[in-house]
Amino acid sequence: MKVKRLKMNSFRGFSDLSLELDKDEPTVFIGINGVGKSSILECLAVLLYLLTKRIQTSNSHGRFFNEDDIKKGCKETHNEITISINDWPEVVWSLTKVRKGRSPDTSSNIGDLKRVVEHIYSQLDANSYAALPLAVYYPTNRAVLDIPLKIRTKHSFEQITVYDEALTGGQIDFRRFFEWFRDREDLENELRLNTSNEYRDRQLEAVRDAIANLLNGFSNLRVRRSPLRMTVDKQGDELIINQLSDGEKCLLALAGDLARRLAIANPNPSCNPLQGFGVVLIDEIELHLHPKWQRAIIPNLAKTFPNCQFIVTTHSPQVISDLKWVHLLRSTSEGIAIERIPSYGKDSNRILETLMGTPERPQEIKEDLRDLFRFIDKGELDNARRLRQELAHRMGEEDPEFVRADWLIQRKEILNK
Repeated sequence: MKVKRLKMNSFRGFSDLSLELDKDEPTVFIGINGVGKSSILECLAVLLYLLTKRIQTSNSHGRFFNEDDIKKGCKETHNEITISINDWPEVVWSLTKVRKGRSPDTSSNIGDLKRVVEHIYSQLDANSYAALPLAVYYPTNRAVLDIPLKIRTKHSFEQITVYDEALTGGQIDFRRFFEWFRDREDLENELRLNTSNEYRDRQLEAVRDAIANLLNGFSNLRVRRSPLRMTVDKQGDELIINQLSDGEKCLLALAGDLARRLAIANPNPSCNPLQGFGVVLIDEIELHLHPKWQRAIIPNLAKTFPNCQFIVTTHSPQVISDLKWVHLLRSTSEGIAIERIPSYGKDSNRILETLMGTPERPQEIKEDLRDLFRFIDKGELDNARRLRQELAHRMGEEDPEFVRADWLIQRKEILNK
């Protein structure tokens, strides 16, 4: 399953927007706070939830828009999604929300949605190895605060549970991941004792591989007993998951959760679960990550989950510089506009200045540097040296502008002699 198109009408800050999404490249939205990046993901999550909830529970309408989603001054919001799924090149459905006491101008249309769900049911009935289309949303509140060890509520892990809490916009719940991992590992250990010590559970291996690919130096995720805890090897040292940094835990949880869902959705034992298809929405993909990891996060995700369509937002110039294209959202006098612009290979300073509208230096420092080179041009070298020393004391000696200034001062001195 891939999302091809999203149309939003009177949704939050958007008046009327038609957006074509990349099916083979990650779609990345940038822009200032409040311009609508997260709103696009929320709109997609609600529309995709209509599909996943109907697959889970027949005749269920799922998650709706609410009145707060309707643009101020408008009486309704109407939003439409176009996807491709299996051999169906285009499947379209839409959802309308009207303010109380008002009559709609546009009706919801879920005819295609019903037909797709019926087709998925028929595939599941005909083939026990049929895969389910995956859609999952990771919002900004996905930080992992704790890893519970006591399981108070026993969950089922049938194939259909792949959609549990996938598009509700809640935290990544390590509780269910831990329970699932512990159950699978118990079964794996039992089979290794009774059959072959070389046996490895296919679903667990998918999770282990995903974590190893996304977190360099991490391996051997496992559950320890006495006392009960989940651990992972980091650069050869065994650590309890709660001992990891927020960035490490957040990325490990995302990788583990996504790999787990793909493994459950794709039961065919002859296929690699990480090759499964899905739509993955991630808000602020750089959350808690060091700049070095920010630069690698999208390429590594695309490499680890090659058939997933990633639709993400970011504020990070490090994330942007490794992408071919980004979608820049801007507020204009006519509403919010989106422009698809190239970004690959641009350095962080250029991205800050040209794409994000943020000066690479504080304005005061920019003016002082301008004065420094103005003194050099005029031959006022004593003033130039004094200002250069003042700036070095504030900024440190490593700034490349000082190398250029020193060379120009030396050149002026030689010419004066």
